[in-house]
Amino acid sequence: MNYFDVFNGDADGICALIQLRLAQPQEAQLITGVKRDIQLLAQVNAQPGDQISILDISLDKNREALLTQLKQQVNVFYIDHHFHGEIPQADNFVYKIDTQPDTCTSLLMNDHLEQAFPFWAITGAFGDNLNRSAQNLAQQHHISLKQQELL
Repeated sequence: MNYFDVFNGDADGICALIQLRLAQPQEAQLITGVKRDIQLLAQVNAQPGDQISILDISLDKNREALLTQLKQQVNVFYIDHHFHGEIPQADNFVYKIDTQPDTCTSLLMNDHLEQAFPFWAITGAFGDNLNRSAQNLAQQHHISLKQQELL
């Protein structure tokens, strides 16, 4: 089985990926682009049974490639906070998508991993200019203002 990590190349996407791989170490082919280069899923050459983790890229902008991967029995794990349109339903598709304006992929990953790596989630939230959300999470974990400034 081959593994692919497809992610937005901004702070949010990178911090979400770091959290995932700290929790679930796995050597994977990395596929990314610069900020806002989000039509990335079409670059994946996966085979049936392979695993793709997709972080911080719009499902709507990658719909055609996603449907192709799902049809080919590729396993897909998707976490994102961008507009998604209709979400496909398939046994090989696991997702957590939330478009609320006060969240980002790093915060969603933090929730998915049951708060395992809050420093990375806070950094990703600051990177997406979600200062209030980052500060709220920092307060929940008793992270000082000085530490927050570093993040």
